[in-house]
Amino acid sequence: MTIEKGAAWGTRDNAPADLLVTDDEAALARAVGDGIRHVALRDGDLLRALGLDDATTPRAGETALLLPCDALRVRLDDAPAITAVSTVVVGGPLRPRLIATSGGFVGGANVAPRAHANDGVLDVLVVSPAMPLRQWFAARQRMRLGDHLPHPHLETRRAASHDISFDSAQLVRIDGAKHGRARRVRIEVSPDAFVLCVTAR
Repeated sequence: MTIEKGAAWGTRDNAPADLLVTDDEAALARAVGDGIRHVALRDGDLLRALGLDDATTPRAGETALLLPCDALRVRLDDAPAITAVSTVVVGGPLRPRLIATSGGFVGGANVAPRAHANDGVLDVLVVSPAMPLRQWFAARQRMRLGDHLPHPHLETRRAASHDISFDSAQLVRIDGAKHGRARRVRIEVSPDAFVLCVTAR
């Protein structure tokens, strides 16, 4: 069940015996795509989004925070869907055309300040191709504090799914890993897809 406004999130319990510890979000996404339910993460944007950059990964049986999280299903053109757990970036390395996130943070930048990893909503930042590179670089600097909006060349959207098409194939990175190029991208939320376990403080 996705989080409700004002409600407590997650539970404090022992880390389960089948807990899988992953080094990064790409590995975590593969595990979630394979049906693994309880996972821990050593590093990634998801931890930063939750304010848990310095969190440690628990061992099975240790007291832990169990945090239900949404995943993303990403379809590139007509290919089978890919599981993501944090971010989808579409476009070139200098200036993306789209950034989609479940938790809000991408590479240390607070791209979507209203995002939450378990709200059942996809947060999308659409970057206009008319945006000058200098303005994009300035906006990127402001993203570190999450104060890059409003901006005439940046559009935000919040929904359970998002479809976008481009005139030419665009580079796609999912949870930091390259996934080739696509002209059509569909992203939808999979609520409560996995449980992130972190050592209780």
